[in-house]
Amino acid sequence: MASHVEGRLLRRSVPYVESWIAELAPKAAAAPGAAAAAAAAPKSKEKASKGKGAAAPAGTDNATAMSRCCFAVGKVIEVSRHPESEKLFIEKIDLGAELNALSNNEPRTILSGLQEFVKEEDFVNRLVLVIANLEPRKIGGIPSAGMVMCASTGEDPHNPASAGQGERQVVLLDIPEGTAVGERVVFAGHDMPYEPVLKKKLAKNFEEVMLEVCSNEEGVVCWQGKPFMTSKGPIKASLCNARIS
Repeated sequence: MASHVEGRLLRRSVPYVESWIAELAPKAAAAPGAAAAAAAAPKSKEKASKGKGAAAPAGTDNATAMSRCCFAVGKVIEVSRHPESEKLFIEKIDLGAELNALSNNEPRTILSGLQEFVKEEDFVNRLVLVIANLEPRKIGGIPSAGMVMCASTGEDPHNPASAGQGERQVVLLDIPEGTAVGERVVFAGHDMPYEPVLKKKLAKNFEEVMLEVCSNEEGVVCWQGKPFMTSKGPIKASLCNARIS
């Protein structure tokens, strides 16, 4: 149990993910503070059924770190390679009517450093899990409005804690077939409306949550040991006991 807990604490924090993505972006295109992790900024809209969909005003009473985060299911409708990067994909992702409405009724543009690990043809038309309310940032000069969550194992050159863990592998998460695009993943007791944007100090909520997110020995993606559940079943990864970021 102790080693499991220690493993959780070694996972990426938001500052680490930002520095990793910064290195993926083309050097010439990146301005100070511009290259960073993909993030999104949903604003409040009509409350979804059972209170699980809508964004909340900042400082909502009884909110938890998890409830402030917006993990939503999206569908990748277009993928292209960044013209100046051998690592970055540019994705267009449908996040459903409510979240699309917050981006001028357009699919989200999201950049991910996955060229080395994911084929374009395996990415298009796939359901993915997106963290949708981090502060928007540019990656390689292109605005990115979300982060596609993946599972990874092995040694990561950008993470000293992973030294000696073998060859690096990164995979997209497996969303149950039939899950509705735009569905938010929530946990019992943490299903309050999410924050519109996790800006500044609020970004620590995502960092805190991700310290306790991993796939278990059966490949089920969990937070604090509880599965990421959709209306059609749990989200899984083909990599067991993996980091999620």
